[in-house]
Amino acid sequence: MKTLDCRGLECPLPVVKTKEVLKEENVVSTIVDNEIAVENLTKFAKVKNYTVNSKKEGKDYIVEISKGDEEADFEVEYTYADCSLAKPKTVVVFASNVMGSNPDLGAILMKSFIFSLTKQDVLPDEMIFYNEGVKITTTKSETLEDLKYLANNGVEIVSCGTCLDFFHLKEELQVGSVTNMYDIVERMEKADKIIKP
Repeated sequence: MKTLDCRGLECPLPVVKTKEVLKEENVVSTIVDNEIAVENLTKFAKVKNYTVNSKKEGKDYIVEISKGDEEADFEVEYTYADCSLAKPKTVVVFASNVMGSNPDLGAILMKSFIFSLTKQDVLPDEMIFYNEGVKITTTKSETLEDLKYLANNGVEIVSCGTCLDFFHLKEELQVGSVTNMYDIVERMEKADKIIKP
């Protein structure tokens, strides 16, 4: 058995286990419960020049790997390294709706910063808005389209409920969900990398 990273190369990273492995004559069918595991197995198969097919059934994914006419001689019982472990969890926190001390220039810079996030190869995992930062997630923001793009592409966006109440903006929230300080602290504690513009 080999442990492979998300490129299909051997590595010492922790592994995720499959839910079930079914071996037939020339095919190994692996049942996993997340897309990252599907990607790992697909990359592994391509590196080995195996044929791979995957399909979603309910909440699970079935990945079939075959070596053509030859018997499949590889072991996938413990599957492969989880790419989410290789990629650090990145959280961007916004305590203000501007960058720097000049409010006019700061608003321009913040708009540019959020737009730039949409153009990154790897998007952040979460975005947290608190204090005056919550103004960005409301109708007072000029960056809502960029935030909606990020949310639609898997970035979790949360805004502090106490802050929204303080600025009387709770009813104007346009993107993401409302959270509390306990959750904000927990998210920041679990982050591998925190970015604060």
